[in-house]
Amino acid sequence: MRKLSDMVLVIVGILFPFIVYFGMDHVSTPVFGLILGGLWLIRAPALLRQPGGGWMLGITLIYCTVLAFGGEERLLRWYPSLICALLFGAFGLSLKFGPPMIERIARVTEPDLPPVAVAYTRKVTWVWVGFFFLNGTASALLAGWGPLSWWTFYNGILAYSVMGVLFLGEWILRQRLRRRINKAPMDAAASRLRSHPWVAGAAGGYAGKKGPGMVVALSAAGRTALLRHGRTGLLNELGQQAAGDDALSTPLVWRFVADLPGTQHIDDALRAELPTEPVVLGEHRDDEGVVIDLELPLDLACFAEHFPEAPVVPGVLQVGWALSFAAVRLGTPTTCRGMDALKFQRLLRPGDRPQLLLRHDKERGRLQFVYRMNGEPVSSAYLRLDGAHV
Repeated sequence: MRKLSDMVLVIVGILFPFIVYFGMDHVSTPVFGLILGGLWLIRAPALLRQPGGGWMLGITLIYCTVLAFGGEERLLRWYPSLICALLFGAFGLSLKFGPPMIERIARVTEPDLPPVAVAYTRKVTWVWVGFFFLNGTASALLAGWGPLSWWTFYNGILAYSVMGVLFLGEWILRQRLRRRINKAPMDAAASRLRSHPWVAGAAGGYAGKKGPGMVVALSAAGRTALLRHGRTGLLNELGQQAAGDDALSTPLVWRFVADLPGTQHIDDALRAELPTEPVVLGEHRDDEGVVIDLELPLDLACFAEHFPEAPVVPGVLQVGWALSFAAVRLGTPTTCRGMDALKFQRLLRPGDRPQLLLRHDKERGRLQFVYRMNGEPVSSAYLRLDGAHV
């Protein structure tokens, strides 16, 4: 019930100028006062639990009472000015007695605000204090001396347009501040990581809602460590190196790459999902079929689960890649109904550069795939294709 009343009160507040403009000929002023007073009374329990909510509730109820028993139509126009005055008082008093209103709102979703963010919320609170003062003053002047049409246009359209611009501008500034807050500790973490023998290069960035992150180019020793200890072992070691004595400098998102992207692409790399397919380095056709040169990304998605401490490409994924690559190049189905002579002779691991041979036997309805490393077979099979007539 309280949520419904809150929503109705907000809607009434937004549409109030138009309700007054179009409804004064149909609804009397006392009825307006009773409806507004009833909505504020329903919201009273929640307001009384908020700082300053008691006096805000008292003032609005006095106003509604005057409407209900005074019956002065012009008093209806003072409602937007009254709300602005209340908000001006609440925001202004929060600056004096603390914490600032915007800081209270921000801590609902982010309880541990850094000092720079606390200072920012104070500045934003000042901006809203200024807005409520100017908006309330303009609304009061129009309520007392302006025509009803001007008052309706200002309070129903212009004031909310200005509020929208303020919200949008603040959101843009907040995103920049968030990136700056996360960038400072990540820059320090990247500097510490560069001294680690497993790291050839490191750059910190921001992965959006996922938080601060780090893109790491692994050295030869780092690639060996990835093969021996897996992603879990790498994260444990490099996470401690990045944090140093400051736990807040621990990246929340990690990307391991062969070469660092440009500075302007670090955030994009952190926001992107882990790759699910190998990188195609080149391809050509020969008498046997299609030959594709591949490279397995160090951050291939399957390595996080298969296995965290011993990254290996699953056999089922190798079969899936073969079907996917063949479908694009040979026009074959993306599924098969059986496999013959399936062999796995060695492992495919992070950073490997296998060669994939695909051969389509249309007469038998089969697709042959062979993965090779340095000329030696890795895995192979004959796939019986869906819809084939043997």
